[in-house]
Amino acid sequence: MILTQLLNQTPRFRLLALSGICLTGILLAVSSCKKPAAPPAVNANSEDSSQNSESTEDDPDCDTFIDNSMNMLEPDRLGISSSLERAIGLLNQWTFKCGNFDTKPPVVTDSQKPFLKKYLSEAQLAKMDLTRFTELDGKFIRDSQLFNGMMTAAIEGQTSDLERVTAAFYYCMNNIALVTNEKSVLPLSPYEISILGSGSAEQRAWVYINVLRQLHIDAVLFRPAAPSPFKLLVGVLIDQNVYLFDPVLGLPIPAADQPADAFLIQNPATLATVYKTPDLLKNFYGDDAKNRFSAEELKTAQVLIMGQSAEWSARMRRLEDSLSRKQTFVLFRNLDPLEGDPGFIAHIQSIGQGILKEAEIKVSEFPDQQIKEHQELAGEALKQIDAMKLPFRAPVPFDVKTRIQKPEGFEVQWGAPSRKLLKTRTRQLMGDQKTAIESYVTTRLEAGFPADLIVPQETRLMHLMAAQQAAYFLALGQFIQGEDASASRSFSDYLRIYSRVDPTRTLAATYLMAICDAKSDKLSSAIFAVSENKPPEALRPAFQYLKERWKTIRDQEPKK
Repeated sequence: MILTQLLNQTPRFRLLALSGICLTGILLAVSSCKKPAAPPAVNANSEDSSQNSESTEDDPDCDTFIDNSMNMLEPDRLGISSSLERAIGLLNQWTFKCGNFDTKPPVVTDSQKPFLKKYLSEAQLAKMDLTRFTELDGKFIRDSQLFNGMMTAAIEGQTSDLERVTAAFYYCMNNIALVTNEKSVLPLSPYEISILGSGSAEQRAWVYINVLRQLHIDAVLFRPAAPSPFKLLVGVLIDQNVYLFDPVLGLPIPAADQPADAFLIQNPATLATVYKTPDLLKNFYGDDAKNRFSAEELKTAQVLIMGQSAEWSARMRRLEDSLSRKQTFVLFRNLDPLEGDPGFIAHIQSIGQGILKEAEIKVSEFPDQQIKEHQELAGEALKQIDAMKLPFRAPVPFDVKTRIQKPEGFEVQWGAPSRKLLKTRTRQLMGDQKTAIESYVTTRLEAGFPADLIVPQETRLMHLMAAQQAAYFLALGQFIQGEDASASRSFSDYLRIYSRVDPTRTLAATYLMAICDAKSDKLSSAIFAVSENKPPEALRPAFQYLKERWKTIRDQEPKK
């Protein structure tokens, strides 16, 4: 089936997509930004605040507060088997009893302010000045643990930083399908973007940069001063080079030298190379070059540091310094000089003999704005988010022993939603593809109910939607594992059953299936898929580039 036929369906099918089965979901809405809570009361045997302001390394409770709160904020526990409020309560008890937050508040100092005010807004600085942890901080810590797991999964087997950042890029782009219609983009946290598996180009870049932070590798986002939807590039800072990746296409900008038999781009180009060879970008983007970055435009682009304000805060620095050795996730990056580290901003200005020294550097407000806008959602947008959450609550168990015969069938007692799909997707993102694939198989089977069972409408819809998501993520898991032939068949099955449900998923399944075919010695099929299908404007250069690359590989193969 041709992609344009799949995407251009009748209004009836568009209504079906909007009514539910197309919807992918996440359970966790970002809580409203609240005034930091005072620390929970300590027990009657505890020392009062005047006595416990000193560092208490000898107090075993200090480690317990942090270890318990970090465990509760693990991605596969928070909101499933643990409470955000309780975890933040433990953290704030640590700030009060062990962290010296009262005697030495973790705020922006007077000496820091003149420097930081050049790059951050007053609102961002205010968020850095909090002296207690908030629920948003708790979710940020959860997110950091997720990204650390994604990083570990993505870089397995890679031996150099360049190999690692390239593998991490593909891992993020493959896990997060591009929403090509900007009007369909919803404000979401990076955790939700990852679980949902879809987002805008800027949202995909945000997640990728977060994953790289877990590698202690700095990355920035290039964008023009006047925003343009397809003019976005991620620049990754390694040694003295800035390597370029396109989060719209989901491909690195290709260096001139590529392995002859590589089906995807393996060697990213550097910013310096692009400046010296302007035709490199022009040739890569082809007929769409006028809507993408040129080498000349890159010279005047904004250089954006992506991250929530908490990431630059002293409270996160103190918390990270107090984590145990087994807690290896990153919570903090200094923007300004700190203990011999020149800081993120100086790193940008000094990279590549000052290639970005004159650039307009800003700390992007996009991350904070995304979360704020998500908190303020109302009306139809909020209903859409609620519907997106639904399949990740599945399945709902029922007790057949409680069945009661009714004229229309059997009634049973239904239990609480198990949220198995949410747990499974989390495991998949963190690298456990084998367990995830097995779970997705059972999720698909759970979509059916006995014919004479009376099933609440929402429960039936939840299970049907979960089955659709499981079908796609199962194929994705096989793709990530390198089981290309199996993944191609699974994507084909998904398209056969669900092609009219969700345009974003349909496009991603078609694209990934073509890559599977190319890698499993079915180059003609792969070339046909990217040649005959007409992708949205956002992805046209990717389809064209892969078509030409795969043709070259096929033409160089020995004749059989």
